[in-house]
Formats: sequence, structure tokens, C-alpha cells
Amino acid sequence: MEQDSSNLVKHLPEIYAILEKTCIRSPEYCLSIWSSLRKIIEDTTESHKKKKPVNAVSEPVCNPEPFNFTNVHNEEWSDDFRWLHDRKNPKVLEYIEQENSYANEMLADEKALQKLLYKEFVSRLDQDEESPKIKLNDGWHYYSKKIEGEEYLAHCRINLETNEEVIYLNENELATSPLFAEAPCFSVGFLKLSPDCTTIAYGVDCTGQERYSVYFQNILTNETFPDSIDDVYTDLEFSEDGQYVFYTILDQFERAYMLKRHKLGTSIADDVILYHELDEMFFLTLRKTYDAAFLILNGSAQITSETRVLDAHDPLKNLQLIFPRENKVQYTVKHHTGYFYILTNRDVKNNYIYRIPIKDDVPSYTDELLENPKIVVEHRDFVLIEDFQFRKRHLVVLERSNCLQNVRVINMPEDGSEDFTTFHYISFSETVYSIWLGSPNEEIAYLTKEGQYNTKMLRMTYTSFIQPTQVIDYDLVERKMTIIHEEKVRGMFPYEKSNYCSKRLFALSVDGTSVPVSLVYRRDLLGMDMSPSQPNPMLLHSYAAYGSCVNPIFSTARLSLLDRGFIYAVAHCRGGADMGNGWYEEGKLEKKPNTFYDFCSVAEYLIKEKYTTPSKLAIYGRSAGGLLIGASINMRPDLFQAALTEVPFIDVINTMFNSSIPWTAFEFEEWGNPVDKDIYDVMKGYCPYTNIDGEKLAKNEYPHILVLGGMNDPRVKHT
Repeated sequence: MEQDSSNLVKHLPEIYAILEKTCIRSPEYCLSIWSSLRKIIEDTTESHKKKKPVNAVSEPVCNPEPFNFTNVHNEEWSDDFRWLHDRKNPKVLEYIEQENSYANEMLADEKALQKLLYKEFVSRLDQDEESPKIKLNDGWHYYSKKIEGEEYLAHCRINLETNEEVIYLNENELATSPLFAEAPCFSVGFLKLSPDCTTIAYGVDCTGQERYSVYFQNILTNETFPDSIDDVYTDLEFSEDGQYVFYTILDQFERAYMLKRHKLGTSIADDVILYHELDEMFFLTLRKTYDAAFLILNGSAQITSETRVLDAHDPLKNLQLIFPRENKVQYTVKHHTGYFYILTNRDVKNNYIYRIPIKDDVPSYTDELLENPKIVVEHRDFVLIEDFQFRKRHLVVLERSNCLQNVRVINMPEDGSEDFTTFHYISFSETVYSIWLGSPNEEIAYLTKEGQYNTKMLRMTYTSFIQPTQVIDYDLVERKMTIIHEEKVRGMFPYEKSNYCSKRLFALSVDGTSVPVSLVYRRDLLGMDMSPSQPNPMLLHSYAAYGSCVNPIFSTARLSLLDRGFIYAVAHCRGGADMGNGWYEEGKLEKKPNTFYDFCSVAEYLIKEKYTTPSKLAIYGRSAGGLLIGASINMRPDLFQAALTEVPFIDVINTMFNSSIPWTAFEFEEWGNPVDKDIYDVMKGYCPYTNIDGEKLAKNEYPHILVLGGMNDPRVKHT
């Protein structure tokens, strides 16, 4: 062992694991181990207390530059740091460099810990990870895999009868090819396969902006087509004859606003515009139905949508509008044997599914809904339908109720019947878990849509705080599960699920609302079960915006926290849809402060129940979750010891007044338009940037804060 500390640090995980196993399996050695370690720990702790810093770290100074203006409400505003908006200003770039240097100096003492954590993270990764396979109509099984020592994926297919494997696209070779070798970044964002399994279309992002250039390749000959398309979003679909592709492109604000048709082998200049969305609040998405009969073009604002369809077997046919936009009404449309099935929130709190027959001669089906809809899945105040899928003889519905997901399997009626009352639910053993219909690998999930449509199998993904991700094939008739893939947790010793515990609690918010809280911790390190009882360090996370849910999922990196005695907690605050659409409505627009009240109430509850203390409580949020963190520490800086936020949305008022920023108009449905005085007054009360308490900050009464920003984030711009 050399004297350099990093040589010992890299062996600490193994040393810790050996000591842990010894103490558990041979308790008689615990006293002698502690006797050996105690003197070393006490001496080094005392030495650290006496040690004085050699050089004090100087904080960078952000000099104010007075900027005063009168806003639309005739109020005088002063923003002395507005000059930081200009990312091209050399002074701004210099200040960012100073902040980065300061952060590195402040964290210098933690370099050994950083190296140790990095080693732990990497050691648990499966370097040979392989996605589940899916059989397509050419008889081959398709999948992707990691190659040890390589950074990117290899996309493969295998003939299980002959065991012949073909890598039809190796991202590692692509990344080092002349076309991409000098690119500032490289990411294959999507890969689509033609219906006859001969041609792939894949999108490459070389800027980090999630604007993709699409390339085409024949996987039988490895020939790359001469045509490539720039500024494409991830939505791209082949026509069923494989001769055409349909794709959406992005405008300057990263909004998918136009649908085009391209014939393979022809000039991009000849591509046909099929639809141009002029309303900047609407974003286009394109999907093919599970039976491959139609392409569905959906235009969506935050709470309003509009649907058009195109015959996938007749690519030259025009788009047909079937549901025109109507304020606050949303549609998700799918197809099955001559009927459109529609998930909608029209006139209800959550949503429901109904169906209508296909009519080529009717431009809009809106009247059909009003006059005589055939309800397939009824509306329930306490149930939100998150997704639904079809197999030839089954309708599968993913529901959420009381912060739990459930899968409902409905037998499709036959012989002209309209009876949808025969169904069952799939049961799961845990009380805190997450489900997705399909595979976590997006490429395989896409292929599964067509590959399993004519079968009785449902492929779904299951995970929890303590269960590594599983991909399950569920027999819809026999009602049996088969685990076809499970995330492997590497490391010196096997992962033992029984060492950890997850649970669901409920905390009362200031208005009496019960807020769900999900916890995970290591059983033997829970302080309240020790004698004497002692609180644990905790990391509390939330997002609570846009109706998104923070699902309890497994994380190999999180084990490094849990194994050090941390509790990891998620606050399911209003603003997400964890408890249904009403939960979302109660945490947006003028009711947005409910989100912050909920979060602080959860923190207070966890402290009151002795899970942690303010001196041991850290909080985390990203993007809109960063707004939650900023607002919460302004409201209750005394509750938290540390806060971490990434690309946070903290300058709410200035951002929402600035129409030149991408997505501003789109965001009005979530946060409101500050031109509205009522909305403006609410924003003034919680905007993190404009509510910093200078007096408390000067007295060091705020928690320790680490803010990670981004120069090129496509959603949270440097503005």
C-alpha cells in the first residue's frame, strides 16, 4: 500500500463490506474490531478539529449593476443582477468560472469521498447489460446491449434457432466515425425499424439540444442512404409499406411544430408539409397505433389537445381531423378493429375511455361524444387513467389511485358485443412500487407494440425502491408472470433486498390535506430502532409540477446513501398527479403555493416523527423541482441543513414576462401569465429569486446550497 490516500480510498468499499459481513455473521468479533478502530477514529477526529485551514477560500463577488424599470402593473422594479442574463457577456462567463473555482475549492476536502463514491457507483453497474429481446415478424429477436469497456450501445438481432447474432448498429463505431468524431457531444436519441425489418432510421444529437439529425440504413446490406434530415424531434414513423417516413421538426424554441412526409431515397427538399401548427402553445407528437393501422398526430398545450389521423397503409392520403381543440379538453386516441378508443377528461375530474366507430366521411367526431358515447372504462373521482394499450383480445389500462398504480385487464368483446365488464386486476406484493407498460428500453418498447399485438402477452416494467428493475411478460389469459429480464446489481457482494425497507406515510399539510411520503432506508441503520434512539441523515426529494409523478424506482447509486445510514424520502406534493388530476389542479396557477406548504409540512412531519432533524435534513429538486426547493428554503430556511438543485427554475416573474424564452407561452397554463394581476401577486409571493431574505442570508441562517446550472439545457435556458 502506497502512502497516497487515493490508494486506500479505492479499497474502502471492499474493507467496509468485509467488516460488515464479519460483524453480521460472526458477532463475537465485533468488540475486538471496534477496539482496534476506536483509537484510530478518535485520534483522527481530534486531529481534524485542531487542524487550521492553510488558505481561506474567498467567495466570488457578484457586483450589482443597477437596473430599474416599471412593469405592466405600474410597479417599480429593481433588478441589480439582470446583467447575468447575457450569456455572451465576458463578465458573465468570468463570474461563472469564479463560481466553479469556488465550488471546487470548497469541496476539495471531499475529493477522497468523491473518488470513493464514484468507485462504488461504477462497481454496481452491469458492464454487459442487455435489454430484453422481442421477436418480430421476420423471425429474429431484437435487443440492445452494452459492450464492456465501451461507452455506447450496440443494437443487435439474433436468430435463436441458429444462434446467429448480428450487430446492425454499433453506436461506439458511429461515434468515432469521421461524421461525428469531432462533435462536441454524441447521443443516439431514437432508433426506429421499418415494418419489413430491413431499414432503420436513427436520430443523432451532437449539440446537447435534443435536436436530432436522422440517418437511414439498410440493416441487411449495412448501406447508409444518402438522405438525412436535420432538426427532427424523436417522433418518427414509417408507413406500413416502408417507403415513406413521417416526422416532426423543431422550431427555434424547441417546439415540434410541423409534420412532414419523406420518401426514402429522394431529396429532402421534396418533403411534403402535412401540417403546420401556428399556435405557439401547441406541441406536436406522432404515434403509430398498436395494430399499425393509423398514425395519430396529437397537438397539445398544457391542458388542451387536438387529434388528427393518417392511414398508415395509404401514406399519400390526407390527414383527417377527428377531434378539434376545445379549451381544457384532452384526448388520447388509439385504434382497435374498426373503432377509435378515446381517453379524455371532458366534463370530468379525472378521465375515462369511450369508443366510436370509424367514419371516413365525417371530419369530426365531437358530436358523437356528445350524443351517444359508448363508455368502455367509466370515470371515477378517485382513479386517474395514466395509459392504455391493446392486444388483439385485451385492453390493458394503467390506473393510479391513492398514490398507487394498478393494471386492469379487460377482455375485449366479440361477435358485436359491447360488454366491457369482464376484467381483472394484476396483483403486486409491495405497497410502494412503480409500473410502466412496455420496456424501459425505448427502442424495445417501440418494437414491442407491434411484436406483441397479436399475442396474449403483456410486457411491463416493475420496480420499487428496493426491487431492481424487472421486465415481466404477463400472460393475460393464464394470469401468470414471467420475469424475462432483471437489472443486475454488481459489486463485491450480492445485493440483498431484505436489508432494506420501503414504506408509505402521510403527512398533514397546513390546510389539513394528507400528503403521501415514500421512504426507503436500510433496516439495520434506522436510528429510531436503536437504543438510544437517534435521528438519521435524510435526503428529501420532490418535483410536483405539470401533473408529473415522482415514481419510487430502484437506484444503484442511492445504495451509497442508504448504506451510510441515510433515509431517502419523496414528498408527493400537490402539483403532481400522484393522487389524481385534482391533486395536480390544487398545485398550479394561483394554487401553486400549496406545493411549497406541502413540502415544508412533510419535512416538519419527518422531523416530528424522529426520522431526522433539521441539522441532518438535505433536500433536492431539479428544474421545476428546483423552484420548489428555492421557494421552500425562502419560506423555512430553519428546516433544512443543505439543499441541492439542478438547472432550477427560480426567476419565475422575469421568465414568465419574457416571451422570447422558449416555451413561455406554453408555460402559461402551468404557472399563469403574470400580466394577470392575480397571478402576478401569487408569483410575487413565492418566486425564489425575488424573495431571498437578505437579513437571514447575512446571518448564515440559510442552509448550505449547491446550485448546478446549464448553458445549453433545452428546457431551462440560461436567461
